[in-house]
Amino acid sequence: MPLYVLIILYIVLAGGLVFLSDKLGNYIDLLDKKTKISGAFLGGVLLAAVTSLPELFTSISATLFVHEKDLVIGNVLGSNLFNLSVLGFCLLAFFKLFGKSKIDYKSHYSTLIGVSVIYLLIFYGLFVPSQYQPVIGPINLICPLALVVYGLVIYLQPKSEEKEDDEEEKEEVSPLTVKQILIRFSICAIVLVGVSIAITYVTDALGEKLNLSATVAGALFLAIATSLPELVSCFTLCRKGNFNAALGDIFGSCFFNFCIIGIGEFLSYDGSLITQHDNEAINMAIIAFIVIIISFIFLVIKNIFVDKKEQEKSKTWFNVSTIVFGSVALLGYIVYLII
Repeated sequence: MPLYVLIILYIVLAGGLVFLSDKLGNYIDLLDKKTKISGAFLGGVLLAAVTSLPELFTSISATLFVHEKDLVIGNVLGSNLFNLSVLGFCLLAFFKLFGKSKIDYKSHYSTLIGVSVIYLLIFYGLFVPSQYQPVIGPINLICPLALVVYGLVIYLQPKSEEKEDDEEEKEEVSPLTVKQILIRFSICAIVLVGVSIAITYVTDALGEKLNLSATVAGALFLAIATSLPELVSCFTLCRKGNFNAALGDIFGSCFFNFCIIGIGEFLSYDGSLITQHDNEAINMAIIAFIVIIISFIFLVIKNIFVDKKEQEKSKTWFNVSTIVFGSVALLGYIVYLII
């Protein structure tokens, strides 16, 4: 298939992901307003899982059908790095709104700690010699362990919160019932899966045409395409001032992506997904881990020095801090592309 046809297909499929993601973001915002379920939980679990379905199904396709297991690592680590850049972009665009927003800190703290733990496990898999790896047959137990960490954190997260009634907000809520919203949300999620599988094949073909390694192709074309749902849904939620769900979407998506490595490890019959001294994977993991740690510190600062004091002076310097942090998060993916 000619290169220009592949590029057109890639753009069309990516456009489909954008449209569906915008719808999903709107539905999550409506569920947040119509139910007592925590916005952080909705964003971090429901929306994060759905917007990460592209990564899940493209990774399954890459392992079972395309037989390019390196695409999985590039896809997951690249998507996480791109997701954090998305957060940086949204914070830069809406830094004033973020300073005034209410955040469910406990939920986001637990997610970030879980993500950090799994990154440390990934570092072990990437740096420690193979003879010291916890391997059973072709399976490196580090990957399935990510599933355990994810399950524990999600189980311990608060599922609901008390929400104040807001007359203006009530007027803006859609006439759709919760059941109708869930049905439409599910339909969009199913279509998203189909588009995700299709874009895997297009990415693999593009990588071959451009003579790119599977890891680079996964981190470049596949990671960006499959992260478009996070980009659009996060932007949609931030524009509506729902940073709680937006942060949950980004951090939760990074967290859920590691489950993909756990699942993919069982499907990869010809060896572990994690290989030592994979420089591309190491670079992506280190940069993302640094941004994750900075994100945790940034939320602690907002919680202690801004929300609890509620002073205009603190909000002014925090707006500047938000711009700085947003720039750092945004530049993470760009730095990876340069090095």
